[in-house]
Amino acid sequence: MDSHDTAPRGVTSVSPFDAMLRSSFLPSALVGLVCAAVFFVLGGVAGGLSALFGAALALGFFASGLLVLRTLRNLNPMAIMAAAMAVFFGQIIVLGLVLVAARRIDSLDGPATGITVAVVVVAWQIFQVRSFMRTRQFVYDPEAGDAGAGGRT
Repeated sequence: MDSHDTAPRGVTSVSPFDAMLRSSFLPSALVGLVCAAVFFVLGGVAGGLSALFGAALALGFFASGLLVLRTLRNLNPMAIMAAAMAVFFGQIIVLGLVLVAARRIDSLDGPATGITVAVVVVAWQIFQVRSFMRTRQFVYDPEAGDAGAGGRT
């Protein structure tokens, strides 16, 4: 193990939030672009632009949530879980309020926006969970486990 590397072999020392952001943003953005193309064909320019608005909205909200959680990553696991739930519910509430306010924009195609937001949110969650599962985060404290084994490995 290198003196600068504090993570055990095979475990990344990169923040799981950074990894989830990198692994979720691009595929979700591509899903948003596919939705925009579909709605451009089905609803013309208004449908395509509305879908792009919905994709940008969803990407912005969920990327900002991971950026907030990244700043809290040194808290204990229970506090991080509570913060993650609060951030997620806050994002959903604010996202819903923005969509309700956006209904007042006459040129916005509501179904194209709403469907795109929903599809991008589902894609984001799938890629975020997939990424987290691959970060190989410990669910226990490795030092405490070594001490409890009497120093045996």
